[in-house]
Amino acid sequence: MSFSELTQLALLGTERQPLPQPNGTRYLDALQAQLDSKRPEDTLLSSAALLGLYERIGRLPSFDRAPAPERYGSEDPPRMSTHAGSLLLRLLRGEHAPLLPEFLAIAARVNKVALPESLPSLLDIGSQKPELREAILPVLGPRGSWLAAQNPEWAWVTGAASETEDIWQVGPGPARLMFLTRHRRLNPARARELLASTWKEETPEERVKFIAALETGLTLEDESFLEAALDDKRKDVRRSAAGLLGRIADSSLVKRMIARAEPLLTFVPTQSVRTPKPKTPTPASIEVTLPAECDKAMQRDGIESKPPQGFGEKVWWLIQMLQFVPLTLWTTKWQTTPGEVLRASLRGEWQKEFLEAWTSAALLQKNADWAEALFTIALEAQRFDRLDGLLAALAPARREVLLSEMLLANDAGPRDLHGSLLLQCKQEWSPDLSRAFLAWLRRMTAEPSQDWQLRNRLGELALRLAPSVLADAANGWTTNSQGWDFWSKGMDDFLAVAQFRADFHAAFTT
Repeated sequence: MSFSELTQLALLGTERQPLPQPNGTRYLDALQAQLDSKRPEDTLLSSAALLGLYERIGRLPSFDRAPAPERYGSEDPPRMSTHAGSLLLRLLRGEHAPLLPEFLAIAARVNKVALPESLPSLLDIGSQKPELREAILPVLGPRGSWLAAQNPEWAWVTGAASETEDIWQVGPGPARLMFLTRHRRLNPARARELLASTWKEETPEERVKFIAALETGLTLEDESFLEAALDDKRKDVRRSAAGLLGRIADSSLVKRMIARAEPLLTFVPTQSVRTPKPKTPTPASIEVTLPAECDKAMQRDGIESKPPQGFGEKVWWLIQMLQFVPLTLWTTKWQTTPGEVLRASLRGEWQKEFLEAWTSAALLQKNADWAEALFTIALEAQRFDRLDGLLAALAPARREVLLSEMLLANDAGPRDLHGSLLLQCKQEWSPDLSRAFLAWLRRMTAEPSQDWQLRNRLGELALRLAPSVLADAANGWTTNSQGWDFWSKGMDDFLAVAQFRADFHAAFTT
C-alpha cells in the first residue's frame, strides 16, 4: 500500500473499504503480506509504520558518478621529523596556536614539508585564516597541492600555485584573491589590469577584498584605477581606495587635500620680546581656521561628514584632511622639526584634535620620524591609548631601542603599559631586547601586584623572545618572593610557551 491508499482508507474507514492485498515483489510487500488481515485497524496502523520506515531508510545510497581522482604518486620534498610533525599537530589542535606562523616559517626555511596527516588541518586553517596562507603554502608540498584540488574549500591553494591567468577568469573567490595578491608582488601592473577587466562584474564583498590587495606594490601607476574606485557605491571600497591614494605622495587626492588644508593652518614661530627687562619669549603656536563645509567632493575623497563622539563636526573634517597631507610639507614650509610642530600643536585649544590628526597621518603615511616624535609627546601627555600604534610605525631597530630604554629605566609611570607596548614588536626580538625584557620581568614578578592584564598576557610575550635566550627563560625566577603567588599562573603560561618554542626550534636543528 502507498501513503495515498492508506490515507484514503483511513478517511473512509476499514469497515467501508477492504484492505488492498499486497501483490508486488518488493521487500515492503512481503512484510505487509505478513500482517494479520483479520484485524483491519491494526493492519492499517502497522502498514503506516512500515511504510514510514521504508520511506526513511528503505533506499539505496546515492552514487557519485564523477570519475575518481588520479592517485597521488609523486615524491615529496624531505618531510619534517616525526617529533616536529607531532608538535605541528598539537599546534593545529589549538595548543599554543599563536606559535603556528613561527613554526611554519622555520619549516619553510629548512625546506621541510608537513607530514601527510597534518595536511587536511593545514588546508582548513588556510581557508579560515587568509593571513596564514602564505606561511602554509611552502610546507604543503606536492601532496598538499594534490589534496587541495580535491576540495573546493581549499581552492585558495590553486590560486597561489597557478601560473596562468585562467584562474582569475573562472576560479572561486579565495583562489582569485590569492592569485591577485601573489601577482601584485610579481607583476603589479598586470595584476591591476586583470582586476580592472572584471571590476564591474565583481560583488561588493569581493571589491573590498580585491582593492585592499593593491596595497602590495602600490605606486602612482595605480592612481587612475583607485580614483575611479572613489565613485564606487560601497562605502568600504571608497574608504579603502582613499587610504591607498593617501599613501601615494604625488596622487591627485593628496594634492586636493593639500589645497584644502594648507590655508587652514598658520604656524606662529617663537616670538622674542625685546624690552629693557628680559621676558620669557612667547612659544610657537599654530593658528587654526576650521573648514566651512564638507561638500560632495570632500566626501568622495573619503572625508566622513558625521564626527565620532567627542569631536566637533568642523574640526573632525580638518582632522581627516590632515591625515592625507604629507607631514613633510609642514616641516618644510614652516622650517621646523616634527617635535616643534607637535609642541606648538599642544599649546592651543585643539590639543586633542591635533594629536589625533598627526597620529592618523603618521600611521597612514608610515612616517617613522613623526611616529617617534609623537610617541614621546603621547607618553608625556599620558595619551597611552595611542602608544601601541605609534610604536608599530617605527622601524624595528628603533622600536627595540626605545623599549629597551623604557624597560631598563624602570619608570613607574608607564610600567603598566610595558606589556602591551612589547607586543607591538611583532618581529622576533633581538637578544639584547629579550634579555632586557627577562630582567624587567624578573623584577616585576618579585613584587606584589594587581596587574591582572599583564599577568594574563605573559604567554603572549614569550612569543617574541630570541631563540638564543629561550634557555635562559627557565631560570632565575624568585619563586619564594611576596609577588610570586600572584604571578605564578601567568608565569606557568609564559614558561610553557617558551619551552614549546625551544622544543620546535630544536626539532629542526638536531
